[in-house]
Parts: sequence; C-alpha cells; structure tokens
Amino acid sequence: MRADENRIVTQRELEDLSPDECFRLLAAAHVGRLVYQDDLGPLAVPVNYAMAGHNIVFRVEGGAKQAAMQQPMVAFEVDHVEEDQESAWSVLVRGVGAEVDLERVPALLRAMDGDFPKPWVVGIHNVWLQIVPQTVTGRRLGAVRPSW
Repeated sequence: MRADENRIVTQRELEDLSPDECFRLLAAAHVGRLVYQDDLGPLAVPVNYAMAGHNIVFRVEGGAKQAAMQQPMVAFEVDHVEEDQESAWSVLVRGVGAEVDLERVPALLRAMDGDFPKPWVVGIHNVWLQIVPQTVTGRRLGAVRPSW
C-alpha cells in the first residue's frame, strides 16, 4: 500500500466567491493562464500579469498571445492549491482582450500602482495586452461536508 492511499480525503462544500473577493484574489497573484483558441483548438498558457483596476495586464514579445487578443472573447484563470491543508480557490475571468497602444502605457502603469507584469522569459516584451472583464466567477473549497 502506498503512503498516500492511506490518507483520508475530507470532502468539502464548493463555495461561490463574490466578484469583490475574485478581484482581491486576482490582485494577490501574479501568474495566471490566458485561455484562447488557436488552429488546433482551446489552449491555456501561463503568463505573468498585473492588475490595473479590474483589468488584467501582461506583456509579450508578440506572436500567438498578441494574435489571441483579436478574438471576440478570451478567458483568464488563476488558482491556488494547498494540498497539505486541502484548500483551494479558482477565479475565471471572461472578457475582451486588446493590445494597449504605447501612448496609453504610462496611464496603465499609473493604474497598476507599481505592481508591473514581469515576464520570466528572456526577450523584449514591449507589446502590452489587457483583458477587460465581462464576467468574473470564482470558487473556493469551503466547509467540510458531513460524511455518511
């Protein structure tokens, strides 16, 4: 018997999060997944991001992520799991993506209040993208569910 087979998993209720709580969690994280369609179908790719008000902002060199902003809608997902404490939350944003004109970047930086997106990959990331939320939903593992 493996050690993890002996572990009892406590089931929990799934709690819906308010939009305010979703935006608080989004502001506290720095890596999320941009979700869009490419030629092969749905795709989710990680990006470093920052918040400018309720808008999600990230920087790229160009390419597929920049092209994704031309789609009518994109999604953005952020989550956090603590397996040892059996706790987790997830936030999903659906919205309109757009490239930010370079002359608007200074105002965007001021709206971010010093918490700028910092790409991990080497390169010149001078294309600024943002997602303007249309919907935001979130869930968290809540109270322990009684076992029968």
